[in-house]
Amino acid sequence: MKKIIIISIILGVLGVTACSSQGKKSGPDLKKASMINVQLGSAYLRQDKVALAKTKLEKALQQDADNALAHSTMALLLEVVGQHENIIDHYEEAISLDPADSDIKNNFGTYLCNQKRYEEAQKYFNIAINDPYYKTPSVALINAGQCALKTGKYKKAEAFLRKALRTNPKSLSALYAMASLGLRSQRYLMSRAYIQRYHLNSKPSAKSLWLQIQVEKSLGDRKEMRKLIEQMNKKFPDSDEAGLAMGLIR
Repeated sequence: MKKIIIISIILGVLGVTACSSQGKKSGPDLKKASMINVQLGSAYLRQDKVALAKTKLEKALQQDADNALAHSTMALLLEVVGQHENIIDHYEEAISLDPADSDIKNNFGTYLCNQKRYEEAQKYFNIAINDPYYKTPSVALINAGQCALKTGKYKKAEAFLRKALRTNPKSLSALYAMASLGLRSQRYLMSRAYIQRYHLNSKPSAKSLWLQIQVEKSLGDRKEMRKLIEQMNKKFPDSDEAGLAMGLIR
């Protein structure tokens, strides 16, 4: 909340006509104002305040139509609200305006994967992964691995995810994806190892418990399976996963 208040104050300052050192009046710096509105829009989006986010991002684009981050953030917002008509246009515009930003390419790849445009998605993931200046290549590696997993390309998915874990051994997304890969490819001991590592670094969720329950069932450890089902019913009694888990012992 403090960050948002501070940003709002800065925005108000930028909106006021400033004076130069010679005492001459000049207009507001619209590029800076645009970036501040992007920051505000992003903050609202993280809080699921989509209407406020939309207002700020539209203002950012009015202030600077060449703001690549404004275009890519607007694309994220449109995906959240399910308005897909202009998403690709915003991503392509963002990439043309800032071709060096691999975060945008990674986000575009994720969107394309969600739309089942897997080959196109992989193209953008690869660009981000191979960018020597990209600060978070493990993020693109995980997304590439998860996308390959959706298509049943287990070897490809595993290669991406193992590389991500070498970069960040405690990545929860990578650990969970490896556990899921093990379950899908019937490598149950591997899946158990990864979901246990996941739970060492994160509190169990209904989703992660359900994965582990399936693994223990596949390994024939009914004692451990029942123990996990009890934990599920205690922590997440109203979840869909709890209903699925109870179906295993009825």
